[in-house]
Amino acid sequence: MQIISKAELSSLKTQLESLVTALIEINDKSSSEDEIDASNRNLLETERHLRGALRELEHLSKGI
Repeated sequence: MQIISKAELSSLKTQLESLVTALIEINDKSSSEDEIDASNRNLLETERHLRGALRELEHLSKGI
């Protein structure tokens, strides 16, 4: 029994990619090369988690 389709996984992947891109842009605009504050660290951590979710989605979509 298939609970989620490949198209749905693809849609989730596209949305996560958009979030990662937006986070990168926000982080680039809000930080200088010499200074990384708590907000920037949180953005970087969030980006890492989203990239991990993207990898898991890619792995799942290969199995469908």
